[in-house]
Amino acid sequence: MKRLIYTLFAIAALILSSCSNKVNLYSDEGETTIVYGMLDTNADTNFFKITRSFIGNVNELAPNYAVSNYTYDEIEVTFTGKFQGSNATQTLTLDTISKWVPYDPTSVFYSGCYQTYYYVAKKLIEGEEYEIDVVRKADNVKIYAKVGTINSFSFQKPTSTMPITFTDVTASTATVEWRVPVAPFKSTASYFEVTGYFHYAELQPGATDTAHLVMTWPLGSGREEDLYNTSTNLPYYFVTYTPSALFTFLEYDTYLKNNSPAGVKRWFEKFEFDVSAIGKDLYNYYLITNSSSAIQDVPNYTNVENGMGIVSSRITKSLHVTISERTRKKIIEKFPEYHFIYDPNR
Repeated sequence: MKRLIYTLFAIAALILSSCSNKVNLYSDEGETTIVYGMLDTNADTNFFKITRSFIGNVNELAPNYAVSNYTYDEIEVTFTGKFQGSNATQTLTLDTISKWVPYDPTSVFYSGCYQTYYYVAKKLIEGEEYEIDVVRKADNVKIYAKVGTINSFSFQKPTSTMPITFTDVTASTATVEWRVPVAPFKSTASYFEVTGYFHYAELQPGATDTAHLVMTWPLGSGREEDLYNTSTNLPYYFVTYTPSALFTFLEYDTYLKNNSPAGVKRWFEKFEFDVSAIGKDLYNYYLITNSSSAIQDVPNYTNVENGMGIVSSRITKSLHVTISERTRKKIIEKFPEYHFIYDPNR
């Protein structure tokens, strides 16, 4: 389960940017419509990839874009739900947008062509249910999926109003906490991953522009039920981390070790905490397709009715916190070779 969210988001990115050779596009039972989408309430635009199965030799047919993709007049796609700015349920007819995929001689599937995506440009609302419907005009079959966006949650600890201190004492621990603000105080997400980002600005000798760089620090992850704390009147979610690990990451950071010549200047920027959450269907998809079962054929997992694919939800929430004076001075003291500069105004 280690680094699950990154794995899942890589799956989602793959779904919405290219064709995976792990997707079963072959069908001996006639045409199957395949729908993929990840609903994100943070996004200004949400995209759907809609393809179809085909009968024949996959090695010969897969590179042909037309074999596994619909033309614009073969299907009708609608999306139903509530959108920001209105309490009324709306049904939108989705338009298409094309993205150029550069030619890749190693690709099993088509490349060097435009891929078509369906999209909704209205912002979605947290904790609402949405439905995507695809009607094949040739046989009037309706393919659909229903999915809820992840309900609202917010940081409880740390807070943006108080500087964050990372002590170099290895025995100490700290927590990142977040909660759902309304009863029953339970998240509709199935899995969380918490990541820290150490941001800093850098000016290399001879450079005229300041670069903004970041070091990534995995803080913790787990299933929704495993991170849920019910010991207080207001239950919350949490992960525990070791603050001193920041100093270890800094000590062994390859970029800092190899790019710190005399004269370089670096300034601390705000530390970022991210809580990433994914919905149950994407989580279930991951569990099933990565099963260690003795059964040789891993079962297909889908939440698309009359078709195949995954339509699920995801969201990442961020909190930016000033690094405390004590921590900044300690980093400068422990790593003089990195040339960080103490600036009380940052």
